[in-house]
Amino acid sequence: MGAAMRLGQRQIEIFNAVMIYKSTMAAAESLGTSQPTVSRELRELEKYIGFELFNRFGKRLTPTNQGQLLHKAVSRSFVGMAEISRVAVAIKQHNAAHLRIASLPAYAEAFLPLVAERFRKTRNQVHLSIHSLEEVPLRQELTTQIFDIGLTEGIFDSGEATGGLIDLGEVVCVLPQQHPLTYKRVLQPKDFEGADFVYFTQEDPYRRKIDQVFEAEGVSRRYCVETTTATAVCSMVASGVGVSIVNPLTAAHYAGKGVVLRRFSISVPYLLNLWRPATGLRSSYADQFIYAMREVAAEVVKKMEGI
Repeated sequence: MGAAMRLGQRQIEIFNAVMIYKSTMAAAESLGTSQPTVSRELRELEKYIGFELFNRFGKRLTPTNQGQLLHKAVSRSFVGMAEISRVAVAIKQHNAAHLRIASLPAYAEAFLPLVAERFRKTRNQVHLSIHSLEEVPLRQELTTQIFDIGLTEGIFDSGEATGGLIDLGEVVCVLPQQHPLTYKRVLQPKDFEGADFVYFTQEDPYRRKIDQVFEAEGVSRRYCVETTTATAVCSMVASGVGVSIVNPLTAAHYAGKGVVLRRFSISVPYLLNLWRPATGLRSSYADQFIYAMREVAAEVVKKMEGI
């Protein structure tokens, strides 16, 4: 076979189709060819690579161990092709009225609906696509796919992007209704001593900031549940599982829904980090959407000042 072996694209497509559809007949139909052609190409491929890809029992095919290993590599190749197709669609959509936004789930649920409603009052012809992921995979998506706007908690340090900040005020204490701490208007770190606390994972940047506050005050909380999103935290609080401290967007969204809000005596500013592509296609609608975001953010800050 030799180190310079090159496989034909058509043979790889046939192999992938047979692995997916589990039969040469179904694979042939998906590829618009005949079953004998599929069988012949598979045999040629096996002859070329020097090992069997399938065990054959009559008309039934079962992948060999070697076939399964090869398909793992083939699958990655086809994922890459699918990504190219998605990028091509995204580029085409930039020529139309289309705005693609990547966001944390907390923003997608508690912030972007308000922004979208305001934006579409004057730009209802623009189609919005909102892609929601946690912080780490979200950052990966921003570097591998085409987006007009990205919204993250942590600062995005990349030469391929420009940044910005949106001030959302300060983090907020969230309590279950009837909790003993609701009688206080402002909560100090010492008020949380021994309290059942619903918390974020270690990777969350604001968890680290809050931890530093309590560590500096020598306060020990009782961690009862750990979860990944602010919406999940507030749902836990609303169910009476414990108390917590979350971003003002999600806190405002849950106010009056089984959750009581209180100010925290220690100022921990909450900033939304704004990502824009530094080069390439930049949607003319993105600036207008960001303007709407800043308007809504200012209203949230004003609302939270009154708690």
